Amino acid sequence: MCGICGFMNWKSGDRPQAEIVENMLRAIRHRGPDGSRSLILDEIVLGFDRLSFIDLDGGMQPIQNEDRTISMICNGEIFNFRELRDELAAKGHVFATGTDVEVIIHLYEEQGLDFVNRLNGQFAIALYDGKRRRLLLVRDHIGICPLFYTVVGGRVVFASEIKAILEYPGVKRRLNLKAVDQLMNYPGVVSPNTFFDGIYSLQAGHMLQIEPEEEIRDREYWDLIYSAEEEEDKGEAYYTERLRELLRDAISKRLVADVPIGFYISGGLDSSVVACFISKYLLNGCYSFSAEIGSGDLDESRFQKIIRDSVGSAHYSVKVSEEEIWASLKSVIYHAESAVKESYDAAAYMLSGLVSQSPAKAVLTGQGSDEFFCGYVGYALDLFRNMQKGRMSVEECEVNERLWGDPYFRYERIHPEIRKIHTKLYSGDVRGEIDKFSAFASSPINVERVRGLSSQRRRSYIDWKLRLSDHLLGEHGDRMFFSHSVEGRHPFLDRDVLDFVTRMPDKYKLNGTNEKYILKKAAEGIVPGEVLKRKKFPFQAPGMSALVKRAGGSDLEFLSGELLKKYGIFDVDYVNELKKVYCQEDFKLMGAYEIDYLLIVMTVTMLCEQFSLTL
Repeated sequence: MCGICGFMNWKSGDRPQAEIVENMLRAIRHRGPDGSRSLILDEIVLGFDRLSFIDLDGGMQPIQNEDRTISMICNGEIFNFRELRDELAAKGHVFATGTDVEVIIHLYEEQGLDFVNRLNGQFAIALYDGKRRRLLLVRDHIGICPLFYTVVGGRVVFASEIKAILEYPGVKRRLNLKAVDQLMNYPGVVSPNTFFDGIYSLQAGHMLQIEPEEEIRDREYWDLIYSAEEEEDKGEAYYTERLRELLRDAISKRLVADVPIGFYISGGLDSSVVACFISKYLLNGCYSFSAEIGSGDLDESRFQKIIRDSVGSAHYSVKVSEEEIWASLKSVIYHAESAVKESYDAAAYMLSGLVSQSPAKAVLTGQGSDEFFCGYVGYALDLFRNMQKGRMSVEECEVNERLWGDPYFRYERIHPEIRKIHTKLYSGDVRGEIDKFSAFASSPINVERVRGLSSQRRRSYIDWKLRLSDHLLGEHGDRMFFSHSVEGRHPFLDRDVLDFVTRMPDKYKLNGTNEKYILKKAAEGIVPGEVLKRKKFPFQAPGMSALVKRAGGSDLEFLSGELLKKYGIFDVDYVNELKKVYCQEDFKLMGAYEIDYLLIVMTVTMLCEQFSLTL
């Protein structure tokens, strides 16, 4: 993967300036330190920073077709490129490089806008058709690769990271309060929102079609569709063996590269499946990486050791201290381009730094398993929804119906109750405008896609949209990987795996209260039994209560009254009240189960300071 950027005349006739794209590329050089190139045409500029994986000597972008009428840059990997390349070559297409992504441009020649449906991969694409004067911006099906855009001075400006867009003259630096409110209420900000007002995130499974003087068309080409009816049950043995085959194939495809590839070992089931499948079926040797964090029951180093001993990898580990987490937070926020509500992004940042010290340039992860195999506690709690109904207020039922299409479906929080806290946390001026940016004003998902679904399938769809795509794969994943020029690959998010899992009967994913049942069955005999049988618990990183206590009542830099008044987002008096609560000896945040409001306040302020954002 790499970094891409550029801009196109949409309602502007001015010729593009070369120095602008050079500034944009420089801002995201960490995404692609292996080379940089740009292409300047009459009405479009395409910029590319390369992180090399395939065809190291000849795979530079932008890439053009045979007659140079179509130009393309792509951040990503196409995992089914070999079969596509053979098919296209048989039809007479001539390839200029040995890279995987060149199939995109020839597929477009063959199939037009439908080309993207043939791709199995992770990608953000900018493709310019000179004959039609058409620019296509495309984000992969599940949302692994980011792509941001804005419109300024009659031009559409786009990039893999927002900091490149900020290099374009005339782009305003304003905070988007809706993103702040989404962070308060959901796992993170949800596309198309970003923390930067007027700069948008292309949604997963979407394509922007841009042609001069025409309206910009946002096309949804794919969505994760669950059926309200389960398919015919083919039996546990079938689902176990088929899942094993699909995972083996998905992992194998993600090991293809002309450079070393490694994998993460967290000590949990998901990363252990990836590591042990690689060791058993695919490679005799590989690089592995782990971060040791926490102590006592939260220390996973024992399980990490079991896996690395089992697979015999060349292992790198880093012990993450609480002091290091807070010390790295500024860098984390800069790269994430987002405020955070949990500090574990810092552990991901440090872990990618560890990878950068090894020969490996990419790592495979277990990301995506929890969302599609019912790995979170909410899936088991849904089994007791009839007990919850009597305890739900009319107001909560109304909010649940509007947001999730079911009055009795509770997604993590009792939203009307936590809104009372949020109202006190915002400053008076912001509080008076809350209806204009409220995360509750409309659903962050297409509610019609979840109506009539089982609670398990509804929650899986919402988890993908709200937790996985922009949060875990976005600011926590992509931006932390690329902060150190490392790529992340995610076998559980392979299109063939997802297609199979989303059609599987519910009971094979959550068997009673046994989460990831079928994944555990598929891993039997491959993953050590001690890891298969261990009790799952959520990853937890230090919260703000420890930092506030250590400060001993003195002002922390980004919680000072002076700085809070400067931006006018949060109520200074209420923040000071929270500081006193956090300082109490018996106060302790319960990990992911409670909202760390002071961390939100601090990192929103930090984001504003770093990027000079105003209201």
